[in-house]
Amino acid sequence: MKILLIGSGGWGFNHLRTLVANSEVDKVYVADLSEEILKKVKASFPDVETSKDYHDFTDRVDGVIIATPAETHVKIALDIIDRKLPVLIEKPIALTEADARQIVDKASKNSVPVVVGHLLLYHPAVIKIRELVKKGEIGTPYYMYSQRLNLGKIRRFENVMWSLAPHDVSIALYILEKKPTAVRAYGRSFVQKDKEIEDVAFIDIEFEDGIMAHIHVSWLDPHKVRLLKIVGSEKMVVFDDMAQEEKLKVYNKGVDWNLFETNMPYSPNVAVRYGDIFSPRINHAEPLKEEHRDFIKSIKTGKEPVSSGALAVEITRILESAEKSMKKGGERVELQ
Repeated sequence: MKILLIGSGGWGFNHLRTLVANSEVDKVYVADLSEEILKKVKASFPDVETSKDYHDFTDRVDGVIIATPAETHVKIALDIIDRKLPVLIEKPIALTEADARQIVDKASKNSVPVVVGHLLLYHPAVIKIRELVKKGEIGTPYYMYSQRLNLGKIRRFENVMWSLAPHDVSIALYILEKKPTAVRAYGRSFVQKDKEIEDVAFIDIEFEDGIMAHIHVSWLDPHKVRLLKIVGSEKMVVFDDMAQEEKLKVYNKGVDWNLFETNMPYSPNVAVRYGDIFSPRINHAEPLKEEHRDFIKSIKTGKEPVSSGALAVEITRILESAEKSMKKGGERVELQ
């Protein structure tokens, strides 16, 4: 398997490191417009061939990974798909639903697999949470709450919602497996007021059956936080990705209603239940390796990946609607 990586700065270098260590990958090629980045690539991995023009390698490879800035994804992806090459596109796939659909529709017409870099769908803890929810371990899901905060990395084109929230929206869709019905969002631009690029955002997504998801993202925060909570009728789940041990915990906590005097005009008695706390065993697989494995599998078999193009379109639709809501001061936007 021969893979071309377009863009090797920042997160792209992690792709490169993982590809080089992958026993299924025979050869890695790297294209980047920065001479400095290409020098770093050659210094770290002398066997990797490099160029400033990715077209130098497209006739030699079995698949392409695009890890360039989000605003460049559409043009590059469409070019790669026209060459009938499978593609893994870093999140977000695009910055509008129309552009995302254009990529996925063209890939479908050309029978080309598309994987999108929603990395946390390959995280063992997220996979475990989905399993717990599907098996009914937490009862009926009530709501999900997530925080993705840090100081930086500040983008100059897309806002913090497009940079960070695709992870949390993808998790909500993957775990809850419910249709989103409406979205609200509220945000502020502090650092780049001239460009109106929001540094902090709060997103509320409504799902069928009354389930809610609240997402808080910021690149202007003193602490790095990667926290997910899901509250159900029977149990509650907390995933703290910054914890050194026991990243995933299940709390046997809840509220029981004891309706013992229904003729009384005030609220019935509420019993709060405190049970055991359990930390399920999860695998220690590296999500990026698993993402690459899924990409290679889709190339070899044509099987739809976990993080599919169709899922990416839905995520983009939600985020574009959230941006509309944000520009209108948090107005509720129906998801048709």
